Amino acid sequence: MSEERDTVQCPCGRLIDNPDDYKVLYLKRELQEIDILCPNDSCYLRELGYIKFDVKGEKAKFREASFYPPFVTWNSGRVGSDSAERLLKDHLKRIASKIDWQRLSRPRAGTS
Repeated sequence: MSEERDTVQCPCGRLIDNPDDYKVLYLKRELQEIDILCPNDSCYLRELGYIKFDVKGEKAKFREASFYPPFVTWNSGRVGSDSAERLLKDHLKRIASKIDWQRLSRPRAGTS
């Protein structure tokens, strides 16, 4: 397989070789959602997907993760649907494994 076929690409043109390249944004804590952003600061899509979680007691637990259709469709067109599905699932798993779930479990300062 060529190097390009093993790489995910945002429709803005940014190649993403490593899931560590994505930016994750914990802005939607109240909605129990983490945004997955394109590493290109000038990307017109910007938000490529999300990770949803539940907080049970004092523990944050993964619920689901997904990339949005424009990102998935773009990559399916580039590398084929089977390859894109495999690559994107791998990226989601690796992104979710890097989340600091203990940090999400702690109440924010000023809340109880």
